[in-house]
Amino acid sequence: MSQLKLIVCGLGLIGPRHAEQIAQNKETELIAFIDPSPKAQLIADQFNVPLYSSLTELLNAGLRPDAAYVCTPNALHVSVALELANESIHILVEKPISTKVEDAIALKDCVESKGVKLLVGHHRRFNPYILATKKHLSKLGAIIAVDGVWTLKKNDTYFKQVYWRNVKSLGGGPILINLVHDLDLLQYLMGPIKRVYAEKLSQHRDIVESDDPVDEGAVLTLSFKSGAKGTFIVSDNVISPFNFEMGTGENPLIPKVEDPTDGVFYRIFGTKGTLTVPDFHYYHQNDLKPGLEKGWWEPLHKTVLEKDISGIPFALQLDHFVKYVRGEEDAKCTITDGISALLVIEAIMESLESGAPRNVKSVSSFTSFLKNKDEDPIKSFL
Repeated sequence: MSQLKLIVCGLGLIGPRHAEQIAQNKETELIAFIDPSPKAQLIADQFNVPLYSSLTELLNAGLRPDAAYVCTPNALHVSVALELANESIHILVEKPISTKVEDAIALKDCVESKGVKLLVGHHRRFNPYILATKKHLSKLGAIIAVDGVWTLKKNDTYFKQVYWRNVKSLGGGPILINLVHDLDLLQYLMGPIKRVYAEKLSQHRDIVESDDPVDEGAVLTLSFKSGAKGTFIVSDNVISPFNFEMGTGENPLIPKVEDPTDGVFYRIFGTKGTLTVPDFHYYHQNDLKPGLEKGWWEPLHKTVLEKDISGIPFALQLDHFVKYVRGEEDAKCTITDGISALLVIEAIMESLESGAPRNVKSVSSFTSFLKNKDEDPIKSFL
């Protein structure tokens, strides 16, 4: 079978990392980049592939990709993906799929009508730590609650490099850039989130002035349709090891903690035990002697569960994307999944502004609302 011809649109932080995997994969051929920035030429030269300023320019040059990675700034995800879909080019679009739910649903309608395959780049679904977590959840019995955290400090240079990272409406800030990962993972592990309450953390960063400045984080409470509850702290302006990157070593630019216990980012509580991730400490009372009653009078046992943490998430995601485009596998993170995470983000944003809890809309109910918004008051979703 011939190699899948791929292009990468956007050469910021994430685009080159995807390009490395495409260039190394025997099933794919990296044929071009699209990025209007003059700085992108340096990266294109490193990969020895042509650079174009637009999809039109690329197509006029006689190139015809089978699929594309969309790695542009968040606010451009949908417009670039729509352009690709109109050319019947299959798509992997980075998370968040959009900064606006309405735009994401318009993209969903487009790709479905044209038969274009779209995978949302929530690559942590392919992370071996998450695959192992999902495998071991049944040991916990009924899941009662989850305690999650994503806290670290982004340096000032990160914000000075690119203006949009400082502007909330352009997709900047830890909620849309970082928290969306965990919201997708929590729903992947525990099912849909139905209600949220969020409070802003205090602001202490003053780098780039903006009329719509990003928040530095929030404290959340979450209610799942399963009945489970959750808490979550997200902040990008504290010194802390408690985050996915430092706990798993997923991002080579961010140092991994030496002791995985120092990087714990999830504690999942169940009727038969509690699991911490990424150290996979399983606290239980499965080994009590006959006749003894489980409970606080008896000692807990700690078992370190087995896990296979081999494999690079971006590489595993690419392998799946190739099989998905070829019709060999169903999508493991659909556009509906991407929209679902975005709807939780929207509810969090509404809660931050209103100071009150907010219900999370389902994809189907919001789609129906958009089609009948002249008749249906938006207050029905509050």
